[in-house]
Amino acid sequence: MSEAAGIRVLLASDRLGYDDARFHGAGRLMVEWTRALLARGVQVTAVILRNPGPLGEAVKGEGLPFVFLGRGTADPRALLDFLRIIRRERIEVLHVQGFGASFFGRVAARLRDVPVLVHVHADHHYEPKGYPRFVQVLDHALAPGTQHVLAISNAVARFAVTTQGFRADQVEVLHNPVDLGRFHPVGPAERTGTAARLGIALGVPVAICVARFDPVKGVDVLIDAWREVTSALPTASLLLLGDGPLRGTLEARVQSLGLGASVRFLGYQSDVESFLHAADVCVVPSRNGGLSLAAIEAMASGLPVVATRVGGLPEVVSDGETGLLAEPENPAALASAMIRVLSDSALRSRLSQGALCSAAAHSMDTYCARLETIYHQLAARPGRRQIVKTA
Repeated sequence: MSEAAGIRVLLASDRLGYDDARFHGAGRLMVEWTRALLARGVQVTAVILRNPGPLGEAVKGEGLPFVFLGRGTADPRALLDFLRIIRRERIEVLHVQGFGASFFGRVAARLRDVPVLVHVHADHHYEPKGYPRFVQVLDHALAPGTQHVLAISNAVARFAVTTQGFRADQVEVLHNPVDLGRFHPVGPAERTGTAARLGIALGVPVAICVARFDPVKGVDVLIDAWREVTSALPTASLLLLGDGPLRGTLEARVQSLGLGASVRFLGYQSDVESFLHAADVCVVPSRNGGLSLAAIEAMASGLPVVATRVGGLPEVVSDGETGLLAEPENPAALASAMIRVLSDSALRSRLSQGALCSAAAHSMDTYCARLETIYHQLAARPGRRQIVKTA
């Protein structure tokens, strides 16, 4: 049993998905952390501010210890909920993420004298809801009393320090993990079977993009780049997994460029891994981003990644080793990188091997072991300011 076994942790977030029916990355990770931490002996109470919705009902049906408060992100009754749960469950550490959960969780932690860990998943200026001024004011007010901060990339760590008001010595970078039992390479027979299920002929070059369809994800740039890809590789196919406010606009753009035969909108898919098995390369065309979970999952599946050189992407996609990087807002550069990978099997194989090796460092077990250590240190240390960071 680990050194932190038995520690009672409250893990909190605003919601599990954008519409409580489809996971976003942080929500899915929260469920996966809960499973993994429970398996390691940590006593987790997972709290979601919102109503359960279909996602929450499925999580509760699994038997995971989730509590849904039915509150909005600005509902002051959430503070009373946090205080009750901390007392009832004898919580020793709070681990919070999201605007509402981070605010109410930190206030409750201060009132109960419980150490708190804040998890920052993005530079919120680039998120759909932005970073409201009043949230920034609250973050600055609460930053000095926050014992530790996790940022998912160096780019996000800079946002945490320069904009949210945390000190540099409070912040630790911990890249997102991947479930290597779920995301892994498959043999030729399974690849062929997956492609056949999708109606993709044998030998067709396939690119895949898994993203939310909003401006920051750059899917429009990918579509413009795809016209050049199909000029060089006429049989190539592009799979777009996801949904969002720009879907109609993107579909219209595909039709206007005459790409309807080579681009397929497959919608939101909960079993992303099965679609990755049909692809030769994963494309992440973001305009900005904290760290791409889609990129790490693709790498764990043995796919090279073509990504833009923004945010935390260069921290996980090593140019020429695990994938290729292109400048953002540059369809020609993105197309050139995709054509290189799709048309060169030797390059693709080398990048695939590099991707697999790199993804192994992001295992869920390694990640949760670090979380346990942080929880243990926060709960045990009277000062609760100093955290021993790993290299």
